[in-house]
Amino acid sequence: MKLFVENGYYEVMYKNKCYPFLEFIRIDTICERTYVTLKNIITGEIFTFEVEKVTRIRKKLLLRDFKLFHYNRD
Repeated sequence: MKLFVENGYYEVMYKNKCYPFLEFIRIDTICERTYVTLKNIITGEIFTFEVEKVTRIRKKLLLRDFKLFHYNRD
């Protein structure tokens, strides 16, 4: 879960459902199970996922990040 400590936006696949536009909130361990909490930046919904059931995590590149990359290439 080290991926989540970086700033950015994520797409998570959980129980065969895709959750896009997520921003990291926190990681908790309760009774030997780890949970990650993320917030949808579009709708404001908060989601808590059991880490063992997450099948895919993808960090998304935003246009803002792309512009910074493009300008800093020179």
